Amino acid sequence: MSLTLHLDRATFLSQYWQQKPLLIKAGFADFSDLIEAEILAGLAQEAEVDSRVIENRAGQWFVSHGPFASYDDFGDSDWTLLVQSVNEWMPEIHALLEPFRFLPDWRLDDVMISFAVAGGSVGPHLDQYDVFIIQGEGQRHWQVGERVSQANEFRPHADLKQLQDSFEPVIDAVLSAGDILYIPAGCPHHGVALEPSLNYSVGFRAANTAELTSQIADMLLAAEAQNYPRYRDPLANSYGPAYQVSTEQLNQLRQFLLASLQQTDLDSLLMQVMSQSKRPLPQPDFALRWQDIADCMEADMLLCRSAGARLLIDPQGSNLYASGDPYPLTAASNGFARALAEQWLEVPLQDYAEALQHTDNQQLLCHLLNDGVFHLVNELEPD
Repeated sequence: MSLTLHLDRATFLSQYWQQKPLLIKAGFADFSDLIEAEILAGLAQEAEVDSRVIENRAGQWFVSHGPFASYDDFGDSDWTLLVQSVNEWMPEIHALLEPFRFLPDWRLDDVMISFAVAGGSVGPHLDQYDVFIIQGEGQRHWQVGERVSQANEFRPHADLKQLQDSFEPVIDAVLSAGDILYIPAGCPHHGVALEPSLNYSVGFRAANTAELTSQIADMLLAAEAQNYPRYRDPLANSYGPAYQVSTEQLNQLRQFLLASLQQTDLDSLLMQVMSQSKRPLPQPDFALRWQDIADCMEADMLLCRSAGARLLIDPQGSNLYASGDPYPLTAASNGFARALAEQWLEVPLQDYAEALQHTDNQQLLCHLLNDGVFHLVNELEPD
């Protein structure tokens, strides 16, 4: 399946991306749903899947978390089912991300899908990430305002944050199948289903300073083989009262930290963080050798990128990063690595037959398959 996004990318990037909201009418022309509401509801019955139902009953908000055994008690109106990271569970949803690859892969977060009955809503709110909302079946009425720097927010429920004040909409429209709404981080918005409807939300993550620092620290702690220096007190005849922290001690600690970071390969750590998947990738049942892969090529197998896998290449082209791990590249494997990083949908393994004559490429593919970054499937027979 291939979707064509009808959007002037250059204009969008210069005038809208991270700046102001945009309604893209018929952004996906002749759009057909990639999932049925019943299938989405079934997915939310699985314990491993992150899902919730938000209800508004006579002005009172309720949030229920999955897995859900039944939806009968929610009734026929005023509730919404939201399921996170559906692209990691269903390959056909993973394909929805490909049209948005004019933006950096590492920024892509996931595809959240919501099903709402008439009156279903999560209330007016802000998000701290950029999102494209694609309308599927049914219609939903959306209002979107310009970005606000300070907003009064409150929690009508412990698991729900909404806007306290009303906002002036700059977009006020009813979306139909194939319409796309782009909402930058920090722009207030409010959507209400006019009838049973599906929405696909393609989100783009943006870590704050604390989150990014924490992720880098996790990488440093995981590198057990590194012999990191330890703090030493400044030379002094006396350190003063034991409870008193001196300016010299603070300076020493600050300089120790900054010097350590300067001696660390921060670029590599950032690449590891940027390439991390949201959840562990599925592992093969047994370790593959090159001969196993060669046999698959003769059997017309398809090479598939695992949903949720992020493949990035550093500026020097010396490493391919995936799921937080670096894979060193050689002059021979660099072009093959770029072809793999570019690949989004499944392709016949045979397409890489020429590249896979080189042992460096064979080894790279073995590593990626054994680490779950890619997997092999049988090619479907034509109807």
